[in-house]
Amino acid sequence: MILDRIENYSLYSGLGINIKKGFDFLAKTDFSKLEAGKYPVDGENMFLLINEYETKSKAECKLESHQKYIDIQLMIEGSEVMGYVAKNEQQPTENFLAEKDLLFYNEPATFFEVKQGEFALFFPTDLHQPGIVAHTKRTVKKAVLKIKAIE
Repeated sequence: MILDRIENYSLYSGLGINIKKGFDFLAKTDFSKLEAGKYPVDGENMFLLINEYETKSKAECKLESHQKYIDIQLMIEGSEVMGYVAKNEQQPTENFLAEKDLLFYNEPATFFEVKQGEFALFFPTDLHQPGIVAHTKRTVKKAVLKIKAIE
């Protein structure tokens, strides 16, 4: 897991060509022109989700992981709290891998705030819990770039 400001994205270009392409795409995109939805970047190898939603309580947000995709979650407007746990031997409580590349867990997490202009990068070895209210419930706009991690 990596947490940083988007202007520092070039520090992570050594993590792989697709991660570099993903950060280059995010840094050059005008998100004010994009509405909520799914946008192709490189077919199913890389695509962008623009999400707009109201943040929720910790109890309403689930800890999750993915096997096929790396997430770069960039906060466009607003801020939210996210939870993080390194994946070890935890067992998922819900399995949606076949349909959505998604596993849910019930584990204690460490929490941090992601503010406007900041991103969190989550690998398949990172359990993460996005969407949590930071100070007061508010509507946020977030870009989630999905980068294929495995074939």
